[in-house]
Order: sequence, then structure tokens, then C-alpha cells
Amino acid sequence: MASVATESRVLEVHSSKAKDEIDYARWFISLRWIAVAVAATMSFVAVYVVEFLPYESWLPLIGVVIVLAALNVLYTILVRTGKGTSVIVAFQAYMDLVLLTILIHFSGGIENPLVLLMIFHVIIAGITLSRKQCYSIAVAATALLALLAWSEASGLIEHYTLQIIPHYEQAGHLAHAALDTLFVSSYVGLQGTILLLTAFFVTALSEKLRQKEHQLEILADRALTQHQLLERALDTTGTGLFVCDREMQPVLANRRWNTWSELFSKNSDLQEKFGGENSPIRSTLEHGKVLVSEIASPHITPESSLTETFQTFQVTTAPILDKDGITTHVVQLVQDITDQKTAQTQMIRAGQLAAVGELAGQVAHEVNNPIAIISTKGRLLLSDHMKEMSDRTADEIRKMIVLADRVADIARGLLSYCRPSDAERSRVDIAVAMRRSLAMVEQRAKDLGIKIEDEIPKNLPPVYANDQEIEQVFLNLFLNSLDAMPNGGTIQLSASVPDGLSSHDTKFVSVKVADTGIGMSEEVRKRIFEPFFTTKPEGKGTGLGLSICHGLIQHNDGSIEVESTVGEGSKITIKLPIHRMVSE
Repeated sequence: MASVATESRVLEVHSSKAKDEIDYARWFISLRWIAVAVAATMSFVAVYVVEFLPYESWLPLIGVVIVLAALNVLYTILVRTGKGTSVIVAFQAYMDLVLLTILIHFSGGIENPLVLLMIFHVIIAGITLSRKQCYSIAVAATALLALLAWSEASGLIEHYTLQIIPHYEQAGHLAHAALDTLFVSSYVGLQGTILLLTAFFVTALSEKLRQKEHQLEILADRALTQHQLLERALDTTGTGLFVCDREMQPVLANRRWNTWSELFSKNSDLQEKFGGENSPIRSTLEHGKVLVSEIASPHITPESSLTETFQTFQVTTAPILDKDGITTHVVQLVQDITDQKTAQTQMIRAGQLAAVGELAGQVAHEVNNPIAIISTKGRLLLSDHMKEMSDRTADEIRKMIVLADRVADIARGLLSYCRPSDAERSRVDIAVAMRRSLAMVEQRAKDLGIKIEDEIPKNLPPVYANDQEIEQVFLNLFLNSLDAMPNGGTIQLSASVPDGLSSHDTKFVSVKVADTGIGMSEEVRKRIFEPFFTTKPEGKGTGLGLSICHGLIQHNDGSIEVESTVGEGSKITIKLPIHRMVSE
């Protein structure tokens, strides 16, 4: 990882260096266009307007200006195509020195004050090039100046007189300082010394500036890395970070906060809680204390438009103090603790349900004894006093016995339902398990006008499961079907065993519980196995029934599937492995 980071950093440095070179080249190009315009103007004025230079110098001067412009066009093309950018800046500097030397020659030689422009070239080289290249430019400028001065002084090339420079006559001829050996040698030596000293001071200052710039880049990289690390850590923990000044103007915010702020901006109540006069930020600014609070936001869950839920945020607000202990900024950490709140609610609800289950078991136990006595007394009355009773009285007693037996069956079912399961699986007759559960709801089904069609075939193979858990599953399914048909309907029970499976396939018994109730939408169907999810009114359901069924079926290596259409009813299919296949 370190090597990858190092390579990445090297690439970034190279890329930054290349970009700087291109920027410098473009800067040179822009300056050169100015130089072209100024040189052309000054040449025209010096030759044709004020006549400081002879007419024969016009063509060479304007020719140099044209060459300078042509080179500038070439540089522009190279920069745009990205070719030669690594050497273009140095090449520009050397070529400009040559062209400047030629311009100086045709405009008065070393007598021309424009010789000082060579110092300007050295300064630019010290800023844009390395120390070595800057000294090379200074040496090259000195050499070109010396060559020009020697060539003119020796008569190798013609010296053009610049009339703005005062000349005196000597032996009937104008005396030129550029032709005086002592002046030329001392001037070139002085100018070369100035150029080298300029290179020394400029490069020294430039290197210090580059070192400072490099240190700033390192500090900026560290700050950026730390900022990214903090932001990623906060994003990983699901925490939103927000920092504001005393005027409550934002200074820093991470992505999580920005995402939530869009939610807050759509709710005036939340805006007030997070940024109003009574918000934690305002209180912290006034009192300088750390505050921890919770803010609940009602919203509609994206999965379903039927259930309104609350999104709960834990907000920690703390002051940032200066050296004098004065609050200058406020930092706010926001966490979505909705899942934690939901888990706490579920734990409380589960405890309540456990208590209700225990109470139901105790009630069933208490009811079982008197019901058994009633049933026994009724049978004794029929057997001992049958002759003394009328037929109508005997029929009523028989009804009492039947109803007492039904209550006893329900009580035994409740006891079995509430008794903790041993979680052991064995051979289970699934038809018997279904009918035991059905017995506990059969009377209620009759009261609601619901018809039960028992189409369970005989001689179904036994399944490998826990009988108590399977009875609990069917009881929950039957209760849900009854709730879905308040105005009557039909519950159809069926079962089958698939054929045509190879010996390597696990065979199973498929049981279906279908009703003609109100059905459910696709959005609701996708969530019915979620704990505590219910579409029933408050107090009418816990949202645990189908979730428990799903868990119990999975525990028994089975599967449960739901098909439903609004207004047409629902069909639940349960598949459980056959006992003999498991034993084999």
C-alpha cells in the first residue's frame, strides 16, 4: 500500500511539474506578444518618426520582430499539442536572448539602454528555471553581449548609431563609445558581473520560495489526508459533521450531513430544531456547554406508503474555544439512531409478549381444571339421571359437554403453544399438526361465517420437524386468514408431494393454506416477514406472527412462500422435508 501511495504521489508531482512548465510557456508566449508589439512600434518610431536610427536598420529590425512573432506562433502550437513542453521554456529563454542581441545590434549596440533587458531575462529564468539553467542564461547573456561588443569594436560587423545617445567628434568623425576598447571591456565585465549577481540573488530567493511552497504543499496534503480520513471515518460510523461560526454560518460539513440537510430543508420543524433560536447550536453559543439531545423526524418509509415511521437523530453539540476560552465555533455530530430505538422498542415489546404468553398459559391451566369438572359432571348426569330428564334437557346437557370439551381442547392447545419448545425434530404427521391448530380456531371461524375446506390427502408421508413449532406456524396462519375475512369466506387446506425427483433431490411435502380474504399489495407482501411489521390497527396485531413462522420454518429446513392479490385473497405454501429422506 505504501509503495502504491508513493507511486501515486510521484505521478502527482510529475503531473504538477508538467502543468507548471506549460503555464510558464504560456506566460512567456503572452509576454512575447507584448514584446512583438512594443519592438515593432519602437523600431518604427525610432527610424521614421524621431529618426534616432538610420533608415537601413528598419528592415533588419522588422525582420527580427517577424521572426520573434513566427517563433511565438510555433511555441503556441507546441503547447497546444503538448509536444516539447519539457524544454520549451528553456528554449524560449535562449532564443529570446539571441533575438534581443540582434535587436540591440541594429539599434545602437551596447550603447543602447535596452541592454538592461538581459537582466530581465535572467530574473525570469531564475523564477521559471532551475538554478543551473538560470546561471547558464546569465553566462549566455554575458557571452552574447561580449561577442556583440567585440564584433562591433573590431569592425567585424557594422555599428549602427543611435542618435539619442550623445556623441562627440574626434578627428572629424563621430566618436562611438562602442568602438572604444577600454569602455567595451569594462562595460561587458560590469554587465556580466551584474547578470551573475542577479542570477545568484534571484535563484536564492526562488529556491527559498520553492521550499516554502513545497512545505505548504506537504502541509496541505496532510490536512487534506486528515480531512478525508475524518470524513471517511464519520461516514463509516454513519455520523454527520457540521461546524459553524458564531453567526451560525457553515464552515465545514461532511457528505453525510449534506445528505441529511436536504431532508431538514424540506421540514420547517426540523429547520427550527437544527438552526432556529431554540436549537442546540444557539444554546451552545450562548452557554458554551456540551449538549446531547434527540430529534425525531416523521417520514414515510420508501418501501411502503402505508406505514408512518420516525427517524430519530442523536445530536451532540459542543463548543470550540480559542486560547482565551471564548467560543468561536460550534461543532455538531449527528447520528441516526433509528435502528437502536427500534431495537429497544422490539425488546420491550418482546418482553411484553413473553409476559402475555406466560399469563395465557397460566389462564389456560386454571381454566382446564373447572372445564374438565364440568365435562365430567355432565357425563355423570347423563349416565345416572337419564331417565329422570326430558329429552330437551338431555340434549342441552350434551351440548354443554361438547362445548366444555372444545374449551378443554383450546386450553390444551394454549398450554402446548405457550410451553417452550425443546427444538428437537422427529417424525411428524403434518395433517395431525394442522388439525390440532385448526381445532383452536374452528369455533371462531364458524362465528365469522368462514367455511373451512379440508382437502389434505390421506397417507401423506411424515415430515422431519418439531411438532410444537409446526402447530404454532399453522395456528398463526389460520389466525391471519380469519383476520383477513371479517365478512366471511373460505379457507382451503391442501397438500401434495412432488413426483419425478431423482434420488439426489431432497423430497418434501408441500402444504398450502389459501383464503379468500382482502389480500395484500406487492409492497406489503415483500415486508410481511419483517418483525413488528403490520398493517393492522394499533392494538389489533403485533407484527410478529409471520416473522415467527418464517423463522420456525427455516429452523426446520423448510421454506415458506406467499402469493397474494388485493381483493382476491392470499395463498401461503410451506415446504418441509420428508422424514424418511432425512433418515436415509
